[in-house]
Amino acid sequence: MQKQMYLISGLGADERIFNNLCFPPGYEVHYLQWITPLPDEPIGQYAARMAQGIRADGPVTLLGVSFGGIMSLEIARHIPIAKNILVSSIKRTTEKPPYYNWVKRLGIHKLPDQLLYQRRNVIVKKFLDIETEAERALVNEYLAKKDYTYTRWAVNAILHWENEQIPEGLVHIHGANDHPFPAKYLTPTHLIPDAGHFMVLNRATVINQILETVL
Repeated sequence: MQKQMYLISGLGADERIFNNLCFPPGYEVHYLQWITPLPDEPIGQYAARMAQGIRADGPVTLLGVSFGGIMSLEIARHIPIAKNILVSSIKRTTEKPPYYNWVKRLGIHKLPDQLLYQRRNVIVKKFLDIETEAERALVNEYLAKKDYTYTRWAVNAILHWENEQIPEGLVHIHGANDHPFPAKYLTPTHLIPDAGHFMVLNRATVINQILETVL
């Protein structure tokens, strides 16, 4: 029987960010779709609803990128998980950089769309460490989306997320040059030199080697 793996993309992204990943034989790989959040929905309740998209008879492996990694840990509270793999993400509250708390206290994430999310292009591109024109085109497509309902909910969820419970055997793959989640604040199991937040695309060869050893 094939093992089941579900992939969870980051904030605003979709399944295309996994195009360069390869998985060992014996895995049936699925992409777990994001769903529309309810107004002021707690992340735990959202994770429980999202987990309903997982169809498997036994424990599954979750691989989440960025906010998708956080969501994989929340989903693990609701269904049996064989292994959590985080890429460019965090696993506990203390791994968030200090300025996240400043943003939360000042309420910057609550600014009107025209002052914040409609002007996010330069910041997002800088933080993602884009290296190729193909990556730039993909990010531009993501940024062209005008419905900020999910983005607002997700940013708020990240800023307020609290967790100190680390699943046994968790795999945490991170880039040494990650901007949204700087490596100096966290303790990954695998640190990739000279890799940024978009390394799931531009450092896929190294990530694939790691996956070969941990799966």
